[in-house]
Amino acid sequence: MKQVSIGLVAGGYLQEALEYGIRAEKYGFDLVAAYDNLFFWTQGAAYDSWEPLTLLTMIMSRTRRVKLMTCVIDPVRRHPSMVAHIVSTLDNLAKGRFAVGIGAGEIANFGPLRDLVERKPLRLCSRLREFLIVLYGLWNSTMEQPFSFDGEYFRVRNAFYDLKPLTVPHPPVLVGAFGPSMRRLVGEMADGWLPTTYTPETYEKHWNEIKSIGKSAGRGGDAIVPALKQHSVVLRDGDKAKEEASVRGKVNLVVRPDLLRALGYRDLADKASEFAYHRIQTSPLDQGTKPRILEMIPTELATRASICGTPDDAIEQIEEFIKAGVRLLVIHPNYEISPRRTSVNETIENYRRKILPYFAELRS
Repeated sequence: MKQVSIGLVAGGYLQEALEYGIRAEKYGFDLVAAYDNLFFWTQGAAYDSWEPLTLLTMIMSRTRRVKLMTCVIDPVRRHPSMVAHIVSTLDNLAKGRFAVGIGAGEIANFGPLRDLVERKPLRLCSRLREFLIVLYGLWNSTMEQPFSFDGEYFRVRNAFYDLKPLTVPHPPVLVGAFGPSMRRLVGEMADGWLPTTYTPETYEKHWNEIKSIGKSAGRGGDAIVPALKQHSVVLRDGDKAKEEASVRGKVNLVVRPDLLRALGYRDLADKASEFAYHRIQTSPLDQGTKPRILEMIPTELATRASICGTPDDAIEQIEEFIKAGVRLLVIHPNYEISPRRTSVNETIENYRRKILPYFAELRS
């Protein structure tokens, strides 16, 4: 069995997220991840609408070992020069513990910012590719060899950035990618692949595709870290854990019509795509559409796209993902569905007492 690192998404309301992030180091997690959510189509989502770099800075100041990662920022609301500046600063302060998780962008986070979305056609994958070119270029720039770039979205002329990250050549940049164009970008440019909500068989298929792209681009076998953010509920009562996980698992699948299609649920994937389009076009969200789609998703499929059950069940499922290629697993407990955090705390405690020690022993 190959090694795997396990991280924790710090979630909940702001002070809770801070405490979970600090607790992650004490419990033996390898990494703490923080979301980047700004706007929502529904009310009551303040449990994770804080700014992630600020939160991670606070967690950094109260920890010494655990790695820190955004999960994920986007290239629409943030300029690459700002990200280069902030991450270089944090990586130095954190003594090389910082990683950048970035995606193409989610419409709920920038749709209301009309000055951004109406300026040019979005073409999110192309924008992210340019963002990474500028980010890497600024990190590598010097006074003697300044960086210049003339793209569709970003233009830089004769820039050099003096504060280099502590990590050489730069902190890892992991890209959240689902579609073919984004997977190609990962294979050609990213330090890691950080998708969410997969089954082992679909993950392995897409990971093999990314490895092949990387090989064609002349990248070595270890150039790309295969990571995964996965919803997880682990309780002593395995049936209860699976029941709870299926609620969030169905929501996750509704926004992954590509995965539903890959698993053979074409009609359901089409309905999920209609819902996604409706979500983009309508504000506030029609609350009647989503539940109807959720009822159509098989519970077994929703749990298959989660890590859930007893601790032994979870270990078995994680081993399946390791066989599929995963080397960094970031778990996301049920912060949204567990208002008193009872299942969240039990899930994290089960990772602490049984799951993390099990995989740590495999490394030794």
